[in-house]
Amino acid sequence: MLLAGSVGSVVMDAYPALAQTSTVSATDEAEYDAAFQDMLRKPSDLDVLFKFAMIAAKTGDLEGAISALERMLVVDPDLPRVRLELGVLYYRLGSFEVARTYFEMTLKSASLPPDVKARAEQFLAESEKRLAKSRFSGEVFAGMRYQSNANLGPPTSSVRLFGQTANLNQAGLGTADWGAVTSGFVRHTYDLGQNNRGQLETQLSGYLNRQFQIQAANVSILDLTSGPRFQAFQGIFQDVSLKPFGTAGYIWVNDVPYYGSFGSGLEVGVLLSDKLRNTTNFTWRRQMYQNSWYLPTNNQFTGAEYSGNTTFQYLVNDALMLYANGNLQRYQTDSTPWQNYTLYGAGGGMSFSFADPVFKSELPWSISLFANMQWWYYDQPDAVVDPSVTRQQTDTILNITLSIPFDQRTMFTVSGGRFVRSSDIPNYAFTNNSALIGVTWRF
Repeated sequence: MLLAGSVGSVVMDAYPALAQTSTVSATDEAEYDAAFQDMLRKPSDLDVLFKFAMIAAKTGDLEGAISALERMLVVDPDLPRVRLELGVLYYRLGSFEVARTYFEMTLKSASLPPDVKARAEQFLAESEKRLAKSRFSGEVFAGMRYQSNANLGPPTSSVRLFGQTANLNQAGLGTADWGAVTSGFVRHTYDLGQNNRGQLETQLSGYLNRQFQIQAANVSILDLTSGPRFQAFQGIFQDVSLKPFGTAGYIWVNDVPYYGSFGSGLEVGVLLSDKLRNTTNFTWRRQMYQNSWYLPTNNQFTGAEYSGNTTFQYLVNDALMLYANGNLQRYQTDSTPWQNYTLYGAGGGMSFSFADPVFKSELPWSISLFANMQWWYYDQPDAVVDPSVTRQQTDTILNITLSIPFDQRTMFTVSGGRFVRSSDIPNYAFTNNSALIGVTWRF
């Protein structure tokens, strides 16, 4: 009998992809039609009902899959795996109250296999979290990173000073180093209880790296963002979310204050089709640079940043996601126009998931590729560097990441990157190759 021991794995494995795409092949459609006709002829056959539920989930007919599984419970109410999968399907549809009911009923079953019990408890906890008005979630990463040019120094000592060739101190050249890296965020979501699915989202993010040798390259970052998110233009567009927000942050370099900032912005999310989504951000920030023993003239950079970026995500199939992004940034200082610049950027990438080739677990591995180009244009020459050249530079950023999940919350990551900055002034040109390994834990 197909039902024994197989419903849990098949429906659970089939569903996550269906939540993201409705692309169905002609073969799938024919298989669906045949299973539907078979179910009409044998409406009380559990094997037939199960087969239709599996195919319906595969082809995106989640309501049909739910109907078939519910009919199975009418025929035989003592099927805890079927109750579990019904809960999972309702959970994926966003009906968390109904899902919670099915998970609770599953756990009350007298004949409950250990694997069903474990998954029901996991999904019940997640459903209750989703139903709570106030929710916390987050992520923590800890790892080690090697950089061929940790201080982002030029490759040679020949630089420009007052328009003449000068020799840079050896300590200022690009130097390789290892470091410890920690990053993470804590997000709080509060349900505002409105028909437009409004909620208040607050996120505190942090980043910390400590170099083993080059202490001047130590960086610490704190950033806080908060604002309401709500659905807009309901009844006109399928899915448009707006999030106006306020933001504040602080950065330390070489373990001394570098600058503090505050600002505001707007995030717009749009579902353009069942496979294509766009997220666009507009942000204004006031950045206040602080003088220190390390950077005694740092306040010359104080000013305002205006930025916008847009990202498109396109789901090719269950395993492949493509990305494209563009960004524009304008920075304007209060008193030093030669530090003003305009930046343009464009890039893209892909994320590919595949079956675990080593441990043969049910958790897929993934590979992500990313490439980005940035073009910087400064307003005026810097007389201290070269009064006859207005600085222009180009950044090329490449990255590849392999992610290996240990479980639903913990993931091992290996990545490699290359950052090349070319400039018409040699002081600012550098190349930095990097390698990073670490573990991510989500909660």
